[in-house]
Amino acid sequence: MNSNALFKNVEIVAHRGYAAVHPENTMAAFRRSLELGADSLEIDVHHSKEGIPVVIHDDTLDRTTDGTGPIREKTIAELQQVDAGKKFKPEFAGCGIPLLEEALELCGGTVGLQLELKERITEGEARGLLHLLENYRMTERTMFISFHLDNLRLMRSLHPNIELGWLSGEPVDLATLKELGRATLLLQYAVVLRQPEIVQATEAAGIGLGVWTIRDLQDAYQLVQLGVRRLTTDIPLYRE
Repeated sequence: MNSNALFKNVEIVAHRGYAAVHPENTMAAFRRSLELGADSLEIDVHHSKEGIPVVIHDDTLDRTTDGTGPIREKTIAELQQVDAGKKFKPEFAGCGIPLLEEALELCGGTVGLQLELKERITEGEARGLLHLLENYRMTERTMFISFHLDNLRLMRSLHPNIELGWLSGEPVDLATLKELGRATLLLQYAVVLRQPEIVQATEAAGIGLGVWTIRDLQDAYQLVQLGVRRLTTDIPLYRE
């Protein structure tokens, strides 16, 4: 059997738009990831000075753009002036920081989305995100993910059915996940490789399991053979 056929029944999640090969969290990355067959996009959300959600991983501009300073201190007009592509490779010059609305429009209600809440958000911000998802027909296709359990509890209090994902670099209390309802455990992939019994434990508890962030094809093969069916990856994984 072709080893790539292992991915046939696996959800392939393009981490920041396959960040190993594209400038992360840019529309160019998202478009290309979908062209390459990703089932879902994993994107990061912060809020501008006006409270508008934008797609960028860090809470400052410095690492990924030619700008500097905290995202929350920048207006949308200021954020739209920076370049988020040329630091990755010169040929990507001109890529900007997307509005969350742009990413949702690209998804078009037809692909999955993992929406990471990077910072602790307010109830008003959470309601705004839910409103945007509804407008773009993405509510049923979106999983809110976060390392901050408070964020997930807030989202659950505002929406009884939205899918949630708890990001962790170590095993967590599965009972806490069950209390959240419709929640998935998203573990750093090396944890599952070291403790493969986690796959059976989550399955027995009726809890979904995914891993982040794959950068090596052999790791992906091994995880699928262990029974993991959701892979968040920086590199494209092909089914053919």
